[in-house]
Amino acid sequence: MDIRNEDLPVTLQAFDLLDNKEVFIAEQVVNSQSEIDTFTVRYTGKLIKAKKSAVYDKNNFAGVPAKTRRSSGGLVAIIIIIILLALVIYGFSTGWIQEKLHLNV
Repeated sequence: MDIRNEDLPVTLQAFDLLDNKEVFIAEQVVNSQSEIDTFTVRYTGKLIKAKKSAVYDKNNFAGVPAKTRRSSGGLVAIIIIIILLALVIYGFSTGWIQEKLHLNV
């Protein structure tokens, strides 16, 4: 499969024909003729389709949404719970909680 340099990058898709249906196998964005040749050799005997890739920027490559920043509130809450749990276990193991609450355990 030959593609002009002006058309690069392109997205190659490989399909297997099964009962007159196209079953998707693989997809790859290629930037050179050697990558195209490697893909076509790997999927020899399969139906290969090529489509022009969208113009991309560094934050949105080939239609993949950029990662969003998450809040770390959940992580902080989990750490606080683990610390409190550790303090309760330590308090019971040393007898400090029983002494302060006047428990006979």
